[in-house]
Amino acid sequence: NADEGEPGTFKDREIIMRRPDKVLEGLAIAALAVGAKEVYCYLRGEFELPIKILKNAIDEFERNDCFPGLTFHIHEGHGAYICGEETALLEALEGKRGLPRLKPPFPTEVGLWGKPTLIHNVETIACVSDIIRNGGNWFRDLGITGAGTKIYCISGHVNKPGVYEMPLGITLDELVEKAGGYVGELKAFSPGGASSGFLPASERSRPLDWKSLGEVGSSLGSAGVVVLNKNVSIRDATRETMVFFENESCGQCAPCRIGTRHQRESLDRYISSKEASDLNFVEDIAWEMEQGSICGLGHTASIPLLSARKWFPEAFE
Repeated sequence: NADEGEPGTFKDREIIMRRPDKVLEGLAIAALAVGAKEVYCYLRGEFELPIKILKNAIDEFERNDCFPGLTFHIHEGHGAYICGEETALLEALEGKRGLPRLKPPFPTEVGLWGKPTLIHNVETIACVSDIIRNGGNWFRDLGITGAGTKIYCISGHVNKPGVYEMPLGITLDELVEKAGGYVGELKAFSPGGASSGFLPASERSRPLDWKSLGEVGSSLGSAGVVVLNKNVSIRDATRETMVFFENESCGQCAPCRIGTRHQRESLDRYISSKEASDLNFVEDIAWEMEQGSICGLGHTASIPLLSARKWFPEAFE
């Protein structure tokens, strides 16, 4: 699954461009483990250079008969964020509209064309060959608060935005130090892409891992860290993420289809009127979206607004 569409996340393309051999080795090992003969690589269609590099790597491996009996396929997506959801990805591979499926059954039971299917992200697959060579204990010991390293993307107000492989559980300050330091004074950050919401500068020492971030209602998510300095309006940044989720909702689930629009409209009314009552029902709508949506988009699309109101109430007064 290389359909990388989360705002602030750009590590899949870097991994594929820099180490396509690691990706193919990991895919081959995974296929061997589950007895698969067909491997599908689903990439964003906009990733023209990564697609070319991966195709060339596959051709080279096939010429050298590195993976006998294994067939690789590359499928180019067409920009739909929702196709990064594993079952929507399967629907797209089958030539259908990319809509998430109800689970269960899970892809490991009923996947591509009804067959058991293993789906993993690029970062996971790229780690497999090194773990096989060096052992699970070696990989586990690389982390600080959890197993292994993590590939963090960092952008926004830092001097050297980019992709950094670091021990899992580093803090924001440690990551930003690798990225050349802050530009301006830190105000807020998103630790895991748009769906992780916003955290204030006071949380900068919190480990960037799933458990620690979950304790404050956030998530490591895609590890797409976006840094915002004090020149940024949290209200405006919130609106931008809400517009993204509204546009990318596939429309299959009414709570998500209607809720993303209603929340964005509520914020727009508040921006125009400054009446706090315009935001009275956003928490109720968020609950409906979380409970009534099939996939993670509906479950998390409200987090940017809810987190912004929680940590930066002055922006909504």
